[in-house]
Amino acid sequence: MPKSPCLSLTLACTLLLSACANTDGIASRSTVLDARTVAAGGAIQAALADASWPQERWWTRWSDPQLDQLISLAVAGSPQMGLAQARIDQAEALARIAGAVRDPTISAGGEFSRRRFSAYANPNPPGGSTVWNNAVDVGLLYELDLWGKNRATHEGALDTVQAATADAREAQLLLEASVVRMYVTLSLQYDLRDVEVQTLERELRIVDILERRGKAGLAGRLEISEAHTPVAATRAQIAQYERQIALGRNQLAVLTGQGPGAGERLARPSLRLDVPIALPATLPAELVGHRPDVVAQRWRVEAAAKAIKVAHADFYPNIDLIATASLASAAFGGFFTFVNSSAADHSFGVAISLPIFDGGLRKGRYGVAVADYDQAVDLYNQTVLAAFQGVADQVVSLRSLETQQRDVENSLQSAREAFDYAEKGYRIGMTDYLNVLATQTELLRAQQSLALTRAARLDAWAQLMTALGGGMQTASAPPEGVTRHAP
Repeated sequence: MPKSPCLSLTLACTLLLSACANTDGIASRSTVLDARTVAAGGAIQAALADASWPQERWWTRWSDPQLDQLISLAVAGSPQMGLAQARIDQAEALARIAGAVRDPTISAGGEFSRRRFSAYANPNPPGGSTVWNNAVDVGLLYELDLWGKNRATHEGALDTVQAATADAREAQLLLEASVVRMYVTLSLQYDLRDVEVQTLERELRIVDILERRGKAGLAGRLEISEAHTPVAATRAQIAQYERQIALGRNQLAVLTGQGPGAGERLARPSLRLDVPIALPATLPAELVGHRPDVVAQRWRVEAAAKAIKVAHADFYPNIDLIATASLASAAFGGFFTFVNSSAADHSFGVAISLPIFDGGLRKGRYGVAVADYDQAVDLYNQTVLAAFQGVADQVVSLRSLETQQRDVENSLQSAREAFDYAEKGYRIGMTDYLNVLATQTELLRAQQSLALTRAARLDAWAQLMTALGGGMQTASAPPEGVTRHAP
């Protein structure tokens, strides 16, 4: 049985493929990093313990209902989350566009017009007559996609959707962390204000003692003036912390998608200070699967790998099936004359486009796709390493701050006892005013240091939970084994 001309032409094109697909040795230079080979470091290994991963609402461990409400408002109303969702919607729409190319395209059209033919320019008939000129047609176009170009394009678009979804989870995690950290900062401002208020009370108490001693002739005006000097400065510092509290409320209100006025209703934070620092025993192996930014970047590697396949398929012939069918009548008959077997027209065949010479255009596109893949791989590797560094940094910080807090608490206890002794001694005339000032200064420093250390420890714990992915369930990780691409 003789072969059809279309089939013969297709086979001939196939024989030319080896000559067409010449990429001049362009290949990837980067390799995806295996997270299991990353040295976690002594800090992480020393902190490993049988512990569960962070829960999705990890901040609830602090038992502050107001913080829970603020984060819920932020996730529901922040413009950041709206932008993230819009990017997902856009990626899904682009994936639908990419997927549509894989299906046959069927189009239909019609033209219905009534025309007057010139008697001088046309024979009779139709010259001198007014007739209907009608036509309808249906067309079919289907790209065979023998080399998988359209399939790879669609799969790459779907990978981009997964990346956008993971980006949205990352945006939510960072937003939650921002609210938590701002809330910790607000709590710190309250604590520092309390320290200044207590200092002011001590200063006023000393002023009262000196004034009573002055009336009894036991203290001079210089000593009394020196006692009044720090009072105004302490009041100014209290006002400064009040300003910081108001600004913190405004920032929290904006983070939650509300106006600054909503911050005025915020009560003082009531955070628990006993936060855990244990890490899961499977940390190095599981870190990649829990951090949204790592997952998102891995999906981008997959999408870039698909783009290489698309660019490589451009070196091969494009083969389309085409078909048309139409009904038409012109110059003769009435309106329905075109609905007749004699008005039928149809065609069916194969359209082939074969790249022969393009001045290096396809090689350039292929080189760009490979370079994009290398960039995606390197960004993924960088993200993985940064993830381990983020965890290690916060573990080191937490361990150090835990030790610092114990030392500061001991120092505060000693400073408080020293001030009490100095105040009582001065009250009964057994010590001078300089001892009172010195011990009060040390007590103020110790109280401030404790407040700062506690806040830093809470902040470091919040950053550790963020570095561990915050317990979020991200989109499924892409299959392992994305390796250096070789055409």
